[in-house]
Amino acid sequence: MLRGLCLPLFCLGLMNAAVRADDAPQPSDAAVREAVSRSLPFLEKEGVAWMNDRGCMSCHHVPLLLWSHRAAQGHGLTVDANKLAEWDEWSRKDSLSHRNLFRLQNYELAQVEAAKLPDTVREKLKPLIDQPFKAEAEFVAKLTPLLTEDELKSYQAIITKTAEQRPNHLDRNGGGVEVVGQLLLGSHGTLSILAQPDFRDSTIALMHRNQLADGWWPPGNQLATLRRWSLPTANQATTMWATLALAAYEVSGPKRSDVIEKAIAYQRQQQPPQPDNREWLATRLLFEKQFGSADEVAKLRQQLLDARSSDGGWGWEKGVPSDSLTTGLAIYVLAKVRVGDDSAAFRDARKFLLTSQQPDGSWLTPAKNISNSKDPERLKVRDEIYHYWGTAWTAIGLLETLGKSGP
Repeated sequence: MLRGLCLPLFCLGLMNAAVRADDAPQPSDAAVREAVSRSLPFLEKEGVAWMNDRGCMSCHHVPLLLWSHRAAQGHGLTVDANKLAEWDEWSRKDSLSHRNLFRLQNYELAQVEAAKLPDTVREKLKPLIDQPFKAEAEFVAKLTPLLTEDELKSYQAIITKTAEQRPNHLDRNGGGVEVVGQLLLGSHGTLSILAQPDFRDSTIALMHRNQLADGWWPPGNQLATLRRWSLPTANQATTMWATLALAAYEVSGPKRSDVIEKAIAYQRQQQPPQPDNREWLATRLLFEKQFGSADEVAKLRQQLLDARSSDGGWGWEKGVPSDSLTTGLAIYVLAKVRVGDDSAAFRDARKFLLTSQQPDGSWLTPAKNISNSKDPERLKVRDEIYHYWGTAWTAIGLLETLGKSGP
C-alpha cells in the first residue's frame, strides 16, 4: 500500500513545488534599482575605455553610457555628476569635430571621377589632403589659390564632388545619425549641455541637412552591414529613431516640420521586414505611438507581447534565444507607450533579466545570435560590442519599468 502511494505523493509534491515557484515573489522595484546600480560600474569602465582606446562614440557605447547614467540619475540612483558632465563635454567636442562636409583623401583621388585629373593637378592638391571643411565655400577658398584659372574651370567640379562626404559618413554627420539621435534622446529634459540650445539646435540642423531627398537617413555600418538583418530594415530603424529624436525637441504646434513629415511619409511606404524582427517591431511601436493611430499602436503592442519567449525575454527574431538588448529595448518601449496593462510582461522580463545578470553587473547578448559573421575572431570582437549594448539597454529598460510592474 505504501509503495503504491509513493508515486502519487511524489507527483503531488512536484505540482506543489511548481505552484510555489509561480507564486514566488516577483522582482521588486528595489531589486531593479539594485541591479541597475550594479551595472553602472561596468557601463562606466567599458564606456570610458571605449572613449580612450577607440576615440569615437559609436552608437553602441558612448551615447548609451550617457543615456543609462542620465536615466539612473533621473530615477534617484547615485551617479557621479562631475563624471557625467565630463562625458557630456567629451561627446559634445567629438560630435562637433565630425561635422565636415568636405575632406579630400588620397584614396578618393584614385576613383573614377578623380581619375580624370592630370598628374600636375593631383600634385597641387596635396596641401588639401585630409583637411576637413565644414562648408563648400571653405573648401573652394582653399582650393582656388592652388590651381590656375584654366585648371579651376576644368576640374573644380570634379575635385569638389570627390571631396564631398557621403551623407552616412561619420565625419559628416556628427559621428553617426544613430549617435546624435541618442545624444538628443538620452539628454532630453535634463540639464546636460547636450540638451542646451547651442549643441541641440546645431545637431537638429545637422540631421535636417543629412536627410535624403525621399525622407530617410542611411544607417551606419553597425546597423547596415554587420547585423543579420536586411538593409531596408536598417534604413527604417535608423529613420524611425532619428525622427523620434527630432520630434522630442520640436516646438509643439499644429504643423510638424517638413523634415519630420517627409520621414513619416517614407516610413508609411515601407513594408515590415520578413522574417519578423523584434527590434524593428519595438521601434515601430514607439514610432506609431508618436505619429500613428491608436488602432495601429494596439496591434503592434500585441504583436510585441506575443513575440515574448517562455523565459519572459525577447530574442531579436523568432527562434533566437532571448537576449538582454532586445528585452531591454522591448520593456523600454512598452513602458513608454503606456497602453494597456503590461505589468505581467514587466514582471516576467524582470525575472529573466535579474536572474541572468553577470557577477560584474552586466548582461550578455551573444554576437552569434545577431551578427552576420561566423568567423570566431570577428564574433569575439562583436561580443564586446553586444555585451555593452545589451547591458545599457537593459539598464535603461529596467529603469523605465519602475512603478509599472504591479504589486
